[in-house]
Amino acid sequence: MMAWLRFLGTALLACRLLLAAPAAVAHPMPESLVWLDTTPGGMRLTAQLPLNRLEFAFGKPLSERPAEVLARHGDRLAAYLLQHVGVRGAGASWQVLRPALRVVDLNGAPELEAVFDLRAGSADARAPELVYDAITHEVRTHRVQVFLRNDWQGGRVGEAPLLVGELSHGHNTLFVPLDRERAAGGFTSLFEGGMLHIAEGTDHLLFLLMLLLVAPLTAQARRWQALRTPRAALAHTALVISAFTAGHTVTLVLGSLGLVRVPAGPVEIAVALTIAVAGIHAWRPLFARAEAWMALGFGLVHGLAFSASLSGAGLTPWQHAQALLAFNLGIEAMQLLVLCAVLPPLLMIGAARPAWHAHVRRTLAAVATLMAGAWVAQRSGLADLGDAAWLGDGGAVPAVLVCLLWLGALLCLATTPRAHGRRGSLRA
Repeated sequence: MMAWLRFLGTALLACRLLLAAPAAVAHPMPESLVWLDTTPGGMRLTAQLPLNRLEFAFGKPLSERPAEVLARHGDRLAAYLLQHVGVRGAGASWQVLRPALRVVDLNGAPELEAVFDLRAGSADARAPELVYDAITHEVRTHRVQVFLRNDWQGGRVGEAPLLVGELSHGHNTLFVPLDRERAAGGFTSLFEGGMLHIAEGTDHLLFLLMLLLVAPLTAQARRWQALRTPRAALAHTALVISAFTAGHTVTLVLGSLGLVRVPAGPVEIAVALTIAVAGIHAWRPLFARAEAWMALGFGLVHGLAFSASLSGAGLTPWQHAQALLAFNLGIEAMQLLVLCAVLPPLLMIGAARPAWHAHVRRTLAAVATLMAGAWVAQRSGLADLGDAAWLGDGGAVPAVLVCLLWLGALLCLATTPRAHGRRGSLRA
């Protein structure tokens, strides 16, 4: 009797799903997604399974009332998944712990998210073979895309997830290619990522250049005046840069933890606006007595942009803490290199040729402000830079400007030997 009831229930479920099939034809076929993150003892596997496909394999209706799925079927779903998810390596099976389950709604399509801790034990943790046939053992048309999201030991962190392969009916094993374990691989990779993020970002470099351009100057009556002594200039520059660092560190941490979420579009527009304001400030002082506060506030904006490159998804708390430290240290290291490249020629030109310094400052301020205006127009959809889009990539413009600064400084030293070391008026 019970067998007949189960058969009848399965038949009714199949009929209901078949009747619903025409409506699904107009939409993309839902697929399962799997993300892999290596951990010190093995891996963490995060799977997202569409409920309207999982119910075929599970044998129970799930998609009609997704809010009740875990209360009604949580234990049986966990047991089902444990039967269909595993890892092995070098002939030994990994230990698979009971998954943490939750139902998520992605664009109106409810899915079951299952997070597994996979422990290698005595098996080789760097040569895992995934065994996975949830849904696909029953639904022949279903596909499972598998991504490697983080490999901390191998140095793959903070990059776009790597598509490892696809699983389907009859194809339920997949070798996961992991690089050889490196000492401090994740930390080193993120340190380099932080440096590249500044080096390849023309907008961030131009903003730094605007801060450094006026850091050695004093202001009176809303005009830039005399050059500070080298010691005073270094102290003031350190104060402004430290304020910028404090600002972007706060929002980098909050953003990467997911505590502050701001869409990338408005953030990129805000970054361009900070460059425009900094450029105007370099032309004529707007925040002469509050440059550190300006740098702090604008640092908060730039930190939101940095956080887009550092997601904590898939990292353990300890790995995430190291990731924040490494990425931020990389940013600071590149800022220090920029300071070393820009400040000496500025001081040399200001001391030898004050008038030249004023011309250089106004020219660079105008270039930065115009470029910032173009970015604002492009990023807000008001204009298309087209072929000039390369101006925003690779830091080519700042590199050229720094070269010109050094050429100007050397020319000053060659043509005005008696003026070298003299501080002059930069009234402008």
